[in-house]
Amino acid sequence: MVPSAAQLAWQREELAMFVHLGMNTFTDREWGDGTEDPTLFDPARLDARQWARVARENGFGTLVLTAKHHDGFCLWPTATTTHSVAASPWSAGSGDVVREAAEALRGRGDPVRALLLRPGTGTTRATAAAAATTTSTSPSSP
Repeated sequence: MVPSAAQLAWQREELAMFVHLGMNTFTDREWGDGTEDPTLFDPARLDARQWARVARENGFGTLVLTAKHHDGFCLWPTATTTHSVAASPWSAGSGDVVREAAEALRGRGDPVRALLLRPGTGTTRATAAAAATTTSTSPSSP
């Protein structure tokens, strides 16, 4: 099998910075179970531009945001669950971490990628370039 151009580009990036921001950031627990109160999520000083800058300054070819961790908390507003930023006080419930990260990365000309983890199953890697362009429907929640 011959790798595609996109697969070769991914391999050439060599280093990837993973950003894990979610409910556990605010519950001080290593593992969440999906029963956390979404009103605890309030990243008052969130600065996705800093993430993009630090990634580039330190030689990371890409930054991957864990947009939905195994606990099911979605870092974008979605109608498919109440376990998302839409139910949090952050930005009066209209915040979208995925959108902010995508805008910060695109502003630097960097690739946009997100990691979606399904509760109790393996992982689903998704390039969120298309999904992160919308605010209320980005990425779909299985």
